[in-house]
Amino acid sequence: MGRDGWFDRILRWGSADGPLRSSVAGRSVHSTEFELLEALERPVCAVCDRTRRAGERYVAGVVREGVNDPETRDTWRRRGGLCARHWRAFRSQESSPLPAAIVAEDLLAPYLEAGSPDLDCPACEIEAIAQRRYLKAFERLEPDAVEEALERGRGFLCVHHLEGLAAGAVRERFQQRLHEVLTELAAFRRKQDYRFAHEPAGAERDAWLRAMRALGGDV
Repeated sequence: MGRDGWFDRILRWGSADGPLRSSVAGRSVHSTEFELLEALERPVCAVCDRTRRAGERYVAGVVREGVNDPETRDTWRRRGGLCARHWRAFRSQESSPLPAAIVAEDLLAPYLEAGSPDLDCPACEIEAIAQRRYLKAFERLEPDAVEEALERGRGFLCVHHLEGLAAGAVRERFQQRLHEVLTELAAFRRKQDYRFAHEPAGAERDAWLRAMRALGGDV
């Protein structure tokens, strides 16, 4: 199997993309778009969330199938294995320690013989591809579908992914969502004052966390 075949395989492991799955705001949407709308129900950056999951799916695929695939293992040797974050994802998989032992032996032995190659984490590459795909998917969504999802949940786009979104009604709505977070931060700070501490907590109670995620992504 050449690089193209290997790359098709890792894309399959890292992708949850599929056929038309649902109808939102009166139109059918592709599963990529549907994933994003679902992610907006939670207080996270939708693109950060789905991108991270794509990397985790790839790692899970390697644990499940890739350790028995010579091409995948050779690719990992050439690319130096995973970054620290994706090694943690590898370790968190519910499997026996055997897959970890196999790939660790593959990587450690060549390092002791010839040194380590420059790290080029394949899971990070999967995430970079997924990030571009999800941003394009947002551009395909109707503004009404995005508005409906934002009304149901408290999701948003972080400042990094907002900058990557094409200008238009969808981007403007996400900018408005960040203004809403800013307003809630002021309400949160106000209720830390003893004079207003008796007031019940509302939507602003986790504004500090959403603001951190808006600035720093998947934190």
